[in-house]
Amino acid sequence: MESQLNKIITDLKESFNGQPWYGDSVMKKLNTIAWQNVNTKKYGEKSIAVLVQHIINWRIFVLKKLQGDMNYDIIMDSDSDWSETHIENEKEWNELKEDLSKTQIDLIGFLDNATEELLSKKVPGKDYDFGPILTSISQHDIYHLGQIAMLNAMEKN
Repeated sequence: MESQLNKIITDLKESFNGQPWYGDSVMKKLNTIAWQNVNTKKYGEKSIAVLVQHIINWRIFVLKKLQGDMNYDIIMDSDSDWSETHIENEKEWNELKEDLSKTQIDLIGFLDNATEELLSKKVPGKDYDFGPILTSISQHDIYHLGQIAMLNAMEKN
């Protein structure tokens, strides 16, 4: 039977750049989006660029906590949660996607070297364990991927 930690790693890999059952992976979808379409705000105040940065912000939060940072935090609905992000050219769009990819490499690298005990360890500075937060990273990515896909489709129409 696959361990819970291995299932989390598998889910992260599959949703990020694998072939998930529901459609395109995060990177496959992002790589189909023209940089000129990433700043349009047709869904409240959120653009594709802002959504991607938001995903990065929460992945950095998890990485900081995995590294033992007691003080790092994200305040819900603040700039640390929803950072204003505006892409001026293709290079900046590629850099944002590279920043996201780096969080994937760092997360998988850390988790590949972790043991199952990590899941029951308290998140530094928080009242919850790593299990639920690590389980929900891919879920969070997929949720926002749906918004990204919707915004991209709206922009194309």
